[in-house]
Amino acid sequence: MPRAFNSLSSRTKFAKRHYEAIATAMQDARFRLRSSSLDQWQCTIQCLANMLAEDNGRFQRDRFIQACEPGANVRARNGGAR
Repeated sequence: MPRAFNSLSSRTKFAKRHYEAIATAMQDARFRLRSSSLDQWQCTIQCLANMLAEDNGRFQRDRFIQACEPGANVRARNGGAR
């Protein structure tokens, strides 16, 4: 994944709070979609999970995908993304 312009370090640019915010936004988006758009929503989550996994080797892809499901506890210690 490309790094921020003029970045002085090679560390990841996303933190747990970013993953949580994205998962919360995806939950909200899911409530607004028609059922015919579910495939696009699922594809978007998969693409986001791939991008975030490339950014952070400790990122837990499956936990993030579960956190994007409506009603999931995004901030749970044993569920959600790190």
